[in-house]
Amino acid sequence: MSDDIFDDSSWNEFCDNLKNVGQQILRNAPDSELDTAEGFRYLARITSHALGRFVERPNPLRPQISYISPRIGGDNPDFLYGSCTISGEHDYVLRGNREQAYNVGIGSYYGGLGSGKGLLCSGYLLLNDLEMDAMGNFEIQVSREEKPGNWLPILAESNSILIRQTLLNRAVDAPANIAIQCLAGEQARTCPEPLRAEVFEKSLQLAGIFIGGVVGQFLNWTNTFKANTNQIHPLDPSLLAFAEGDPNTRYNNGYFELAEGEVLVVELSPPQCEYWNLQVTNHWLESLDYMDYRTHYNHDNARVDDDGKVRLYIAKDDPGLPNWIDTAGHDRGGIALRWIKAEGEAGVTTRVLTQEALRAEGAS
Repeated sequence: MSDDIFDDSSWNEFCDNLKNVGQQILRNAPDSELDTAEGFRYLARITSHALGRFVERPNPLRPQISYISPRIGGDNPDFLYGSCTISGEHDYVLRGNREQAYNVGIGSYYGGLGSGKGLLCSGYLLLNDLEMDAMGNFEIQVSREEKPGNWLPILAESNSILIRQTLLNRAVDAPANIAIQCLAGEQARTCPEPLRAEVFEKSLQLAGIFIGGVVGQFLNWTNTFKANTNQIHPLDPSLLAFAEGDPNTRYNNGYFELAEGEVLVVELSPPQCEYWNLQVTNHWLESLDYMDYRTHYNHDNARVDDDGKVRLYIAKDDPGLPNWIDTAGHDRGGIALRWIKAEGEAGVTTRVLTQEALRAEGAS
């Protein structure tokens, strides 16, 4: 690697890495045209995200919150995900108004998905726990040293702020309006240097590591869930070791695989909690088209039966019952169940029935 000469070896290495990840997609794709095509779309999406993140190199002195986010690891349809590059060497302030957001999780992180250490949390806040005025306006200090009022801690190695806005009715709820400002003095705001070959080569290398690491990490999740199809279990803590999310959330996951005319019946006994939801994903753990299909339910919109239980029906075709989770044409895929601030564990059972057996059961 040279400071002033760029040859094509770095680019070729990036492309070769991309081809290898593509072969990994093929090896792990079900024998289905839909799943295989979605696998390569998934790879293309992650590649686009990685190039934007590492090649464009956002400036932590002029931070901007982006809500353009890839679908990774069972992303939640109820969440609007935001991200912002920061530096642990500087202080920041977040200002905003909650609008119609049910809650907002704001965390500082270091490391990153796909990296050797993974994505690790250095501080986390929930908007509902913070000081706000009567109009829903709030301000959060972001720094290594504790500050009075709302304070989000960071470490010297912190490099990002991630935001999860919970919108119970995604199609109509107005998201929180949040802005960030770096408090570094003007003397720190030097003009960036022209691009150097060494910097670009390093950017390509980091993008390649991210792409391969993310695909490999979440294929491991998929294969773990597939080992017990049509069941839902608490997520193995070892799988979260490289992808720390909201520390207030308990995750349960599974994998559905249904023949034509079959329905996966999920019966929940929800604990007391602030929020829960159940969703389906594709084989690659991408959320499905939740704006045009009902691919998930949450505590606010799921129907509760007279016995206090919630029964949801995962199927490609409408079983004619409340709480139908539409698989949007998929015969298989992931299941994600979340509980936020739950008191105790949830009761979860599953069983597979044919549409005919389900109708007969309802008539009896």
